[in-house]
Amino acid sequence: MNTKKAALIVLSITLKIVVISLVAMMLMRLGTAAYYYGHSVFHTGALDPLPGRQAQVVVEEEDSIADVAKTLEQKGLISDWTLFYIQVRLSKYYKTIEPGEYVLTTAMTPKEMMAVLSNEGETDEEESEDEEKDQDQEDD
Repeated sequence: MNTKKAALIVLSITLKIVVISLVAMMLMRLGTAAYYYGHSVFHTGALDPLPGRQAQVVVEEEDSIADVAKTLEQKGLISDWTLFYIQVRLSKYYKTIEPGEYVLTTAMTPKEMMAVLSNEGETDEEESEDEEKDQDQEDD
């Protein structure tokens, strides 16, 4: 009888060690995945180097941020629409995305895309080109 009892105790302890080890491994994997996803929210780069691939995106009046993010993913401008959605929700561009037609590239970071979709996307270089065009038109 003592042998059976000792065997059950050893089996019970072994089973507990296996379960605790599996739970610890799952927690480590989950924690690592959560860290990398969280890191991606704040440090996502462009998909491609310059000049990238261009795509035209149309944002309708009734489109939600999730709809816009899904469209960007379908056009191949971003890799994960849920990540972009979270980035928009945590950014200053939340509730500033405006309807319209936009040309975006895969060389743009998500933050640059948000700026363009919010009509804040003109860079200094583009502004100076626009000023030069206006000046040329005035001279004619």
